[in-house]
Amino acid sequence: MRRFAAALTALLVACAPGAEPKSATEPSIADDIAISVESVLDGDSLRVIIDGREAEIRLLGINAPERGECWSNEARAALEDASTGGVLSVVGDEEDRYGRLLAYLLSGSANINRLLVLDGNAMAIAVRHDKLPDFLAAEEEAIGLERGLWNPAACGSTAGRFDVRIRTIEPDAPGRDDRNPNGEFVVLTNEGPVADLTGWTLRDESSVHRYAFPSGFILATGETVTVRSGCGEDTRLDLYWCAAGPVWTNSGDTVLLLDDFGAVADRIRYLED
Repeated sequence: MRRFAAALTALLVACAPGAEPKSATEPSIADDIAISVESVLDGDSLRVIIDGREAEIRLLGINAPERGECWSNEARAALEDASTGGVLSVVGDEEDRYGRLLAYLLSGSANINRLLVLDGNAMAIAVRHDKLPDFLAAEEEAIGLERGLWNPAACGSTAGRFDVRIRTIEPDAPGRDDRNPNGEFVVLTNEGPVADLTGWTLRDESSVHRYAFPSGFILATGETVTVRSGCGEDTRLDLYWCAAGPVWTNSGDTVLLLDDFGAVADRIRYLED
């Protein structure tokens, strides 16, 4: 079984940039709202009809691979299957920045959001909601059993070629994050044979932040490299994301290292005490 790094800390939470808004409340609709599905857009969003009106739902507390990414087609198909043939309802009344309803999608009593995580078709994300501990447990089970996107051979990846690991994450730069972007960083270590990281990606749990390693970047056995969020001149020991603002959410996020097939090579989740 491929090793995934354990969580650095435990508990809650704020959402990663570009995913769901920070919220201190849980979905507040007491009674389920019956819906019909018009179309499934991707692995975590769909268009529905509620009381004769069209609405777009963004599934609360999860994030599936984006279109074109490894496992995106499988994730979309899983949501389509889960939302077909049963009596569906939603619980939730908040909206995200795009005007989409953030909600749990239920088929009978089954929480489809959680089932997508349990089957490895989506990851749990660090956003406050009343099912978060259950979603995190479902994700750990999916990882332990190498289901879906957590399978080493996902999307044709040749597992075991390299052994590059996430050594540590510093999400909280000294001072203001926006004034010290290079004070937040991720350190990677090569614990295996010489690795060519061409086509590899470092990302957070949101749908926004992706860093592509420079073409031809080689990490020798035993070497480490630090990927800093700000700008600078790349060296053998330091790479620069040059992101438009901070990448890592201080209060909780997931660091994902993807190989050149887009499969997950390593992962660390951190959550604020």
